[in-house]
Amino acid sequence: MSLRPILGLAALLCSASAAHAQHITPQMLRDHVAILAGDAYEGREPGTPGGDRAEAYVLQAFADAGLKPGAPDGRWRQDVALTAIEGKSATASVTRGGRTTPLTNMVAIGAQPDTRVGDAGIVYAGGLEADAIAAAPVRGKVVVMPLSAGRAAKGRALAKAGAVAAIYLTPVTISEADVRENFGRSTVRDGEALPIPVAYLSEAQAAGLLGDRAAALAKAGTAKDFRPVDIDGTFDLTATTSRRRYTTANIVGMIPGRTRPNEAVLLSAHWDHIGICRAEGAPDRICNGAADNASGTAILIEVAKVLAKGPAPERSIYFVATTAEEKGLIGADAYAAAVAETPLKIVANLNIDTAAIVPTGMPVAMVGRGNHPKIDAIVDATARAIGRKVDTDTEANIMVQRQDGWAFGKRGIPAVMATGSVSDMKRLFAYLDGPYHKPNDDLAHIDLSGAAEDADLHVALARALADPARYPAN
Repeated sequence: MSLRPILGLAALLCSASAAHAQHITPQMLRDHVAILAGDAYEGREPGTPGGDRAEAYVLQAFADAGLKPGAPDGRWRQDVALTAIEGKSATASVTRGGRTTPLTNMVAIGAQPDTRVGDAGIVYAGGLEADAIAAAPVRGKVVVMPLSAGRAAKGRALAKAGAVAAIYLTPVTISEADVRENFGRSTVRDGEALPIPVAYLSEAQAAGLLGDRAAALAKAGTAKDFRPVDIDGTFDLTATTSRRRYTTANIVGMIPGRTRPNEAVLLSAHWDHIGICRAEGAPDRICNGAADNASGTAILIEVAKVLAKGPAPERSIYFVATTAEEKGLIGADAYAAAVAETPLKIVANLNIDTAAIVPTGMPVAMVGRGNHPKIDAIVDATARAIGRKVDTDTEANIMVQRQDGWAFGKRGIPAVMATGSVSDMKRLFAYLDGPYHKPNDDLAHIDLSGAAEDADLHVALARALADPARYPAN
């Protein structure tokens, strides 16, 4: 029997035990979250004073942790130029059987400053996912779907498939003012355009858009085997939009590798949130984003502190606090694209997002389990070595495209998210259906005990993945 596997396991156990001894506490994380999710940061929307404060805070925290600047051009900041698009006015109608019905209170964002969609056919696509759109009969049609996550990816897929516009039906519990505040704006990389016009209409007006079948379609559209259905009539839309250019940034720090500096383990967490998310006059207008994702940013900072003070890793370890995740993973995609033009090879990405929604003692589950067996094995062994249980099912893979790891994974970089937060899907969906993207995702409503355990886990995982003997990455 070879001694190498035994020695490798012993090294893993010793390293994991050492990492556990360096315990990152909930209070350490709370100190960061209290600032990043405080009202003074106004929800950390990129391109706002609150967003600028968050960038400055993370940059200083990385410097204080002992990291070196790590952006592709050697600075702390990787600038990302964006254009904010905001809907100003919209007039829409459906013509069916020779009768035209106005659709009032529609919020629309045009692909151009002045956008017109005329006499377009209508198709109801239900909960169709982005990767299934290519095969759907949407060419030349306006596609109607219930409001859901992943709209940026769906928009790109719809445009590629030849759709002329997308309409999302919003729950009646969301007021028109809040729809306008939360969805009446979009963001693209500077120089790009929205792939197709996007509009939002209350479910209360679904019958005007979809006809008598609206209620039945809404129910049927939730089925996994639902197929898009053509709707009688044609749709017309005229929309005007404004544009504002601004620059935000990914904040990047690094620990240079001792023997393989051009190979890197990348830890990522998005610093941004959605900012002022309620209409003027609401009692609480700020979506503070404590769990999403001040908690992940806090973990990134504290893990950086521990690793920077420890022994030099064989591979480099990079830390990127990404911008504009909430606007379609834009910052992570910009970083992945820029790194592809450099000699740096990222051998693994550990993304950290929404860590503060479960208590201590939760098993470690993974977003991305099964895609990278070598990483799966290291995550499982490392978790068990520091006393964590492991959840080996793949339920959490439904979140693969909803977090920054997707921007790296689609470019061939092995990317996973290892956390207790996705080990109990009922808890996860209780958060998503509750405080997620609402003003009560604040410091008073989160539990950082499980996040602290995840922080310790990431110290140990970074060390394991940065060791070529334990993770060959070939």
